[in-house]
Amino acid sequence: MGLLLLSVVLVACSQSPQTAQTSSPSGKVAVLESAVYDWGNLDITGGKVEHTFRLKNDSNETLWLNGAQTSCMCTTARYQLEDGSSSPQFGMHNNAQWSAAIKPNQTFQVAVTFDPMAHGPTATGPIQRSIWLSTSATDASATELKVSGTVLSQDDYQKAVVPTPTAGFKIGDFVFAEKEFDFGVLKQSGGVVSHQYPFTYQGETPIKITGAVGSCACTQGRVDVQEMTKGSQGILTVEFDPNLHEEPKGRFFKTVALITEPKLAESIEVKMWAEIDLDLGPEAYKLQGPHQEDDEIESHN
Repeated sequence: MGLLLLSVVLVACSQSPQTAQTSSPSGKVAVLESAVYDWGNLDITGGKVEHTFRLKNDSNETLWLNGAQTSCMCTTARYQLEDGSSSPQFGMHNNAQWSAAIKPNQTFQVAVTFDPMAHGPTATGPIQRSIWLSTSATDASATELKVSGTVLSQDDYQKAVVPTPTAGFKIGDFVFAEKEFDFGVLKQSGGVVSHQYPFTYQGETPIKITGAVGSCACTQGRVDVQEMTKGSQGILTVEFDPNLHEEPKGRFFKTVALITEPKLAESIEVKMWAEIDLDLGPEAYKLQGPHQEDDEIESHN
């Protein structure tokens, strides 16, 4: 089993997974989309980040999930099941006893959380972490997922990632380097894509950004800052899943809006455009059947 190591050696990081008790061999784990995810540049003061891996019992037998272990104390993982239930948080040590049965062809998810500040305010540099899943799979006793990124100081993050928009698009008291981005044609099988929208706050009154809300479940947003004063800079990252559910034919757009305290009179939102190459077919959608669309979504054939 391959191991992932932090470039700056930290004694809190594990060298190998502990042996876990598993049920009788049965089932097979298949990772849908990818077993590897890179967060890119991370602000050490920006708070925890999360990525969700999607998996499946690709067999005619019941698969038992028996827990998980991560390679470092800064990283935790939890299972999310189709019925909406979740496992406890699993980490590097002292993991709770837990198990769950996954029926043949049933899917499940693993939500991985990383805390850039876990090793202190000076622990910057590239990170690579492993998450070992303890299962009853006949082909392996554990499945390895991998996450990576580069932790930067707040100043270095601002220099590397957040260009000051000297000329951009003013939306209320915010200036964005761009307010629209076109992903072009995306393959349904290509996995989640993302784009960053750097911005500067120019308001006279301090403001707090409490979240970023997409116009549809397939579109998620997150910001790397919360408290902002005049001149503060940040990044709104927008992620889009081309295989979550049926999309309009041809070119369409989704939006992501910032949620602030105090609430602003003008909506602070950006737009992303895309067109889907339906290479897997409708039967592969993660969400099947009717779903609620945002009223603002428009299709452009």
